[in-house]
Amino acid sequence: MAGNVWEWCSDWYRPDYYRFSHRKNPQGPLISFDPSEPESPKRVQRGGSFLCTDQYCARYMPGGRGKSAADTGASHVGFRCVLPATPKPSRSYTKR
Repeated sequence: MAGNVWEWCSDWYRPDYYRFSHRKNPQGPLISFDPSEPESPKRVQRGGSFLCTDQYCARYMPGGRGKSAADTGASHVGFRCVLPATPKPSRSYTKR
């Protein structure tokens, strides 16, 4: 995904959340709050997009983190569908 689009996460964005979270991998806050735009709910984003360059942003990597309004229609924001892995049925072969 790195370099394609910013990937939306299900977590709401809140800049102070991890300071108060006691769990190693918390599920995220119940509501979004961005002090710079308090009226706009935001989601956490990861990965970076094809629009990032060294001059503009250096976060086009899997470890990149950002935020975006939940209602944005930007062409460089997306999401991934995830399906739980299911084991393949084993085949038993008999020698004849």
